[in-house]
Order: sequence, then C-alpha cells, then structure tokens
Amino acid sequence: MEEYNKPKRGVIVDYFSKMVEFGNEWFTLSHWIFRSGKHIFRKLEMMMLIVTLFCIVLLLTIHQFPYLAAFIICIFLIQRVIEFLVVYSRNFIFNRGRIFSEFSDPKRRGQWLILMFSFNIIQIILIFAIWYRMISFWAPASFSRSLDILDSLYFSVVTLLTVGYGDIIPVSDLAKGLVVLQLILTFYTIVIVINGVISIHFRRQD
Repeated sequence: MEEYNKPKRGVIVDYFSKMVEFGNEWFTLSHWIFRSGKHIFRKLEMMMLIVTLFCIVLLLTIHQFPYLAAFIICIFLIQRVIEFLVVYSRNFIFNRGRIFSEFSDPKRRGQWLILMFSFNIIQIILIFAIWYRMISFWAPASFSRSLDILDSLYFSVVTLLTVGYGDIIPVSDLAKGLVVLQLILTFYTIVIVINGVISIHFRRQD
C-alpha cells in the first residue's frame, strides 16, 4: 500500500536524469578527475585554469591554423559546453555531485563554487567567441561585418548578456543558430545555475 501511494518521478525527469548521467560518464573531464580521491579540488582548479588559458590562446591564434585543424578544434570545444550543462545540472538539479559533501565549511564551499562557476562563464564566452571568429573567417558574409578577435569577443559578451546593441548582426543560418544556442545557454545559466550558486552560498546549516 505504501509503495502504491509513493509518488513517482515524471518520465521527462527520469529521461533527463539519464541523459545527464550519460554525459557525466562520457563527456566530462571533471568526471575523470573526481575518480581520484586525493587533491581533487586542486586538480579541478588546475584543469579549469589550464582550459581557460588554452581558450584564450585559441581565440588569439586559431585563424592561423590549417582549415581542418581549426575545424576539429572547434568541434572538440563542444565538450566544454556539454560539461558545463552536465555538471551544473547534476549538482544543482539532482544534487548528485561530490561538491556538496567534500567541504565541511559551507561558506568556503560556496566561495569555491562561485569561483568555479566564474571560470565556466569565462570559458563559455571564449568558446563562443572562437566559434564566431571562425565562422566569420570562413564565411565573411555570415555577419553584418567581418569579425576580428576583439569583435568576436565583444559579440560573445554582448550575446551572453542579452544586450543586443545591433552593431553586429548574424546573417547566415549557422551564425543565427549559434547565437540562439548561446542565448538558450544564457537563459539556463540565469534561471538554474545562478540561483543554485546563491542558494548554496547563503544556505544555513540546520
């Protein structure tokens, strides 16, 4: 009788949960780092710092790469976006991450999460800037004007902040699709991630 009256999770929630776990198993670098129990937070911090610096270097130099090499690098950068979605969905929606249990000090835990979240946001801005730069480089008519390095970074920040000054406009279908993807990611970040980070940072222990 108790089993019959026990509420069940919805089909969509279960399916989304399975997708998140699959993504965590196969598409996240942090999953492999968390497999080791020693110095996992230092390792994760080093990974985030190295990836961020790597993205900066790519933004400055990727237009000088051979076409095929640049294309492959742009494809592999999708992994960082997937990891962003998977890790924060897993922690803030399903509360399955080890982040919540490793810090005994809730204040320090909140500070660390905000730091990691800031690294992720910077990486998202840089990754989309790289993609905008390469689209403009390969097909200059994709935007209302050809984008250099600074224009690409500027357009990525403006799109993430949903400011939309209108001085740079996506023209091609690929450019428009990429802008839509970044805007969806922005909405996810505002509604889910920021709310989760703030609630964790200010939550009081019972």
